[in-house]
Amino acid sequence: MVSDGNLGRHVWISGGSFTDIDAQAAHLHGYGQQYQQLSGGPFEGRFRSFNFEADLGVHFEVANRALAQAASTPAGRLSVCLLNAASEPCTLNAAPFGLDQVALCPEHLVLEGKTSEGVRLCCMDVSTDLLPDQGHGLRAVRVLADPARSHQLRDLVSCGLSALTSLDSISNYPAAVKEFKSALGDLLWRMGTQRKQEGKRANGHTSDRTMQIFQRAREYIHDGLADGISIVALCTAIGVSRRALESVFRSVLGTGPGNYVRTLQLNEVRRDLLSNASGDVSIGAIAARRGIWHWSRFSRDYRLMFGELPSHTRLRQR
Repeated sequence: MVSDGNLGRHVWISGGSFTDIDAQAAHLHGYGQQYQQLSGGPFEGRFRSFNFEADLGVHFEVANRALAQAASTPAGRLSVCLLNAASEPCTLNAAPFGLDQVALCPEHLVLEGKTSEGVRLCCMDVSTDLLPDQGHGLRAVRVLADPARSHQLRDLVSCGLSALTSLDSISNYPAAVKEFKSALGDLLWRMGTQRKQEGKRANGHTSDRTMQIFQRAREYIHDGLADGISIVALCTAIGVSRRALESVFRSVLGTGPGNYVRTLQLNEVRRDLLSNASGDVSIGAIAARRGIWHWSRFSRDYRLMFGELPSHTRLRQR
């Protein structure tokens, strides 16, 4: 959206390239952003932030791997997500997410789902002070299918950032910055307060109900991962059938709950191998501590996921 030639001299722009998913996730401050790598190969990503003082941040993200992403919007903020370019299928809060969709997540709510390999994502951190009535009409997570306004929002952000980064310093042009923020806040409010149309999903649940089941299941899995996960116990704990659980996970992440557990285990093993604290612990012991017992499948799955053997990860860290 913005040429690199205009960026170097601006202190309000930050970012970098990353080979670690946690380092890239941490670049979005205040949202508790969490990534889990879902597709195989070494991770490469980029993150760039345009920070307009305290009331607006516009962030651009690129990742070469499919990711499970989750973030919680802080108090007094609205988070907004849209795609910069066409992508393989993505989902956010159990809804399809493409060029025609915009996701809006008000304060204290969680936005999560699956982004595809090569995704180019724009996320905005917007103070409710920029919204009419402080965004009081926005009370639920919305993934809006609105092609016209999605295009309008993408164009507004692109044109605004192109213009402002061409200036010597945005602090010298407060009127232009204020107008940009005003136009953005008004458009987001108009999009978010349009009539809600909530249909049934293929799994028979509304999107809200799907996300309630998924979030309870995900919380159960994350809380119990260190002790091992029984899918049967998981279904009993959250009160759904195995078939329903499978359908919910596939709606949100495109994969089943069992595969999600294995993916989490592999990601945790990689974090352990990259940690100095585990330098004297064998790879087998680390994997077992994370619930992995099938050694040959572990090495194969790890290599497919991260593009290298576990031993190579440890050697590279050392």
